[in-house]
Amino acid sequence: MNLIEAREIIDNNSDKINYQSRYVSSGAGSSYYEATNLNQLRRGLLNIEQLPYFQDEINSLKESWLFKSKDDTEQVESSLDTKVSNLVYRIKIGIHFLQKAINDNRYSTINDIIYIKLPEIKSFETLSRYSNDLKKAIEIPVVESNKGEVDILTAESGSIWLVVSLGTASAVNLVAGICWAAAVIRKKQAEANIFEQHAKTLELKNNALDILVEAQKIQINNILSNEAEAIANKHFDRKEPETIERLKLSINTISDLIEKGAKIIPSSSDSEANKLFPDYNSLSLIESSIKQIMSNNR
Repeated sequence: MNLIEAREIIDNNSDKINYQSRYVSSGAGSSYYEATNLNQLRRGLLNIEQLPYFQDEINSLKESWLFKSKDDTEQVESSLDTKVSNLVYRIKIGIHFLQKAINDNRYSTINDIIYIKLPEIKSFETLSRYSNDLKKAIEIPVVESNKGEVDILTAESGSIWLVVSLGTASAVNLVAGICWAAAVIRKKQAEANIFEQHAKTLELKNNALDILVEAQKIQINNILSNEAEAIANKHFDRKEPETIERLKLSINTISDLIEKGAKIIPSSSDSEANKLFPDYNSLSLIESSIKQIMSNNR
């Protein structure tokens, strides 16, 4: 696992790695402490377990009282409290130094660079196809918007991550908009597939089922058009039908790549830049940015 993947995991979970306890009573020669917010701590620990840096501490915690209960609040004897507190503290120190290493990365303060994680590749033919997909989905709209240019700087080890310069922060924002719209379309397509499977269980006549499926396709295409038009209005001076169609192709292409495991994120550690891109761990919760804009304007 490289630092790009580690950063995403840490950013999503560092605030959960927090052990809170307070003294409550003494008796029979022992002191007792009440630990709270334990479910959040457990989730955070399980989420960072995939990082290869904290295995000993997490294994010890999983064997302790912390994971022998599912309660959010526990009262434990002083020595048990101290053991868990020390292990969590060691993990927090490790996270701190790991974050420092990530932020010292030469690309972390540059706001015109993105990281692209490619889906699994088993042949040069697949690599060529993904390369062509990314050209259609990213390079063409970035160049046509006159807000940047695409330059592959390097590839990171581990999973295949491309480090790509887009020339300007505006171009990064354009790609963020495409990725967000792609995640929205992916969610809508997943919902449509679930609806279609449910409709089949109702034993509808073929023509009725076909009408429902076609209505779903029309709805998704309308959403796709609205997303493309919103991106064009924000990032392009010229908004010809050809521009809209190319943006629709970009959105659909990125949506397919996300479905296969691709990720596109900014290199900058700035939290505001990260908010422009979808949370790939919570794609089922994503909402259209068009709705957000309308809500903010009310």
